Amino acid sequence: MITGNGYLNLPDGRGADVSYQFSSEYDDQRDGYLFFETEEFDDGLFGHRMRLDCDDGSAVLVVVVSRSDRHLAVAGRLISADEALAA
Repeated sequence: MITGNGYLNLPDGRGADVSYQFSSEYDDQRDGYLFFETEEFDDGLFGHRMRLDCDDGSAVLVVVVSRSDRHLAVAGRLISADEALAA
């Protein structure tokens, strides 16, 4: 299990500080949860891919699988520093 803190970059230019918990780390794939107060944001923002900047310096492109008021279930993949700048 991979846990930590990060910053979720939302499509509207805003972002959110999150705690993450990834249960899958096969190759460059990640599946897990982002914990934060999702009710503060419009649900439409979660229909697009987003970049999670992790506190360990890595970046993950994620898509939302399901949501609640306090977390997002996501699937994604690690991206390189060059891809992170372009995303």
